[in-house]
Amino acid sequence: MRDTLNITFKNWSRVSDDDKMKFWDKMKMRFQFPRNMPDDLVKAYTMKQCAVSFRGWWLEMNFKYAKIGMDPTTKYRISRGQWAVFLEQRNDPNFLARSEANYQLTKRTSTTTI
Repeated sequence: MRDTLNITFKNWSRVSDDDKMKFWDKMKMRFQFPRNMPDDLVKAYTMKQCAVSFRGWWLEMNFKYAKIGMDPTTKYRISRGQWAVFLEQRNDPNFLARSEANYQLTKRTSTTTI
């Protein structure tokens, strides 16, 4: 999946339905899904897991590469142009403000157990 996704998409909902269908078709060829479940339920759950995976990958690119100045274009199939756009998105004042607000909200709502 990472080989074909555009890292500049901010979330899974921005991935086109066409691309999602391609992922589903690839997954059906690579994995065995339960035969006793309706296809629409299996597909819905699988697509939900793709969204979780996409978010994890996006966060990995942000924390393991963008924030420390590393270049993932040799490890992943990400073009230098896509990586440049991704970095621009991370440095956008609106993104930084939203990121800080989310961080502060997380700090306030996190519970510490002793």
